[in-house]
Amino acid sequence: MKETQTERTQLSWRRTLISMTVVALLLARLSAVHLESMAAGLVVAATGLVWAGAVALSRHRTSRMTTPVGRELPALVGLILLYCAMGTLLLVS
Repeated sequence: MKETQTERTQLSWRRTLISMTVVALLLARLSAVHLESMAAGLVVAATGLVWAGAVALSRHRTSRMTTPVGRELPALVGLILLYCAMGTLLLVS
């Protein structure tokens, strides 16, 4: 099956968001382990804002495209991200 340019672009935005999520979780964990609680809170808040902005930008860019992707984000990737988030929270606390 031949992929269209629109479909490739949407999939690349998804991969970018997954990568940014992993980096944000790692940065939150690193800051929680190595910084004082107030500084760690500020770093986590700033990271969350940047990540939320990236999600909003991605949704804005892909919603304007005319051909939607016929595939959803695999459940396995969602579970892996949830596992990473829970692991980070457990290590921080």
